[in-house]
Amino acid sequence: MNIKIGITGANGFIGTLLANKHIALGDKVKILSRKDTTKLKDVQLCKGDLSNINSLHAFVKDIDILYHCAAEIIDESKMEVTNIFGTENLIKAASGKIKHWVQLSSVGVYGPIGKGLIRENQPYNPINAYEKSKLKSDLLVLEASKKQIFTITIIRPSNVFGASMRNNSLFALIKTIDKGLYFFIGQKGASANYVTAENVIEALYLAATNSNAVNKIYNISDWSSIEDFIGIISKYLKKPVPKYRIPLKPIVLLAKVTSFIPKNPLTVSRLLAVCNRSKYVVTKIENELNYLQKNTNDDGLRALVQEYKLIKLI
Repeated sequence: MNIKIGITGANGFIGTLLANKHIALGDKVKILSRKDTTKLKDVQLCKGDLSNINSLHAFVKDIDILYHCAAEIIDESKMEVTNIFGTENLIKAASGKIKHWVQLSSVGVYGPIGKGLIRENQPYNPINAYEKSKLKSDLLVLEASKKQIFTITIIRPSNVFGASMRNNSLFALIKTIDKGLYFFIGQKGASANYVTAENVIEALYLAATNSNAVNKIYNISDWSSIEDFIGIISKYLKKPVPKYRIPLKPIVLLAKVTSFIPKNPLTVSRLLAVCNRSKYVVTKIENELNYLQKNTNDDGLRALVQEYKLIKLI
């Protein structure tokens, strides 16, 4: 039986992949966009903006499942309007119209955690503006479910990556390894908490279609040690695995001394992040929704390195 789907953020990285999955399944897909056009085919486009509740009514009409994937991730001045008030407007517009709401969130709502296992009951401790806005958005959705306005499921991925992503951070990492400039920081065994886009799409789909997901929160991630993660990239680049390692304390001191430099990429928070030893546990989604990986970090990094090589040739 085909289902009627609505997707915010459908022109983004995750939203596009999610829309294409449902289109391939023969589902009716409606997307919300501030633009008059979209690259997606076989979708119904509703022009609207999350900041304008009057523009949302046509979008939420006659859909069963609403995926809320839209978010402002770059411009801090727009995060409150888009991520918080936008969610509030969408909830109001969708009240009495939809059956189930699937929220794309982030493990960032838990804040930076240096070590240990992180489960869905981890206390919230967002640090930056984006993480704080995503938490407030999640809390609005959770409150709507408590009021029985509609059922909800929240999916919280770790660092998402894919060959078509717009974020260039992993491409920069690959370039550093390719040029032989990468070095490890601190002791061995730090965590690389990444997850491929295909696995996130699978988690979102299960959240929408599995009745066990009703009113639940799920983390989604695929842990690797940083050594294994870098080793995979090196393998597909056909380059030697980096062997140099710098102790953490001296480079943290350097970051503090140079902190006055505008847009300095060497910050204490970033250094601590690459040396963290935390792991996001995914047994809940595995046990309750029968989640299975669509692909591994190895699969995803192979595709990413291939894309990097193509870009180099251009």
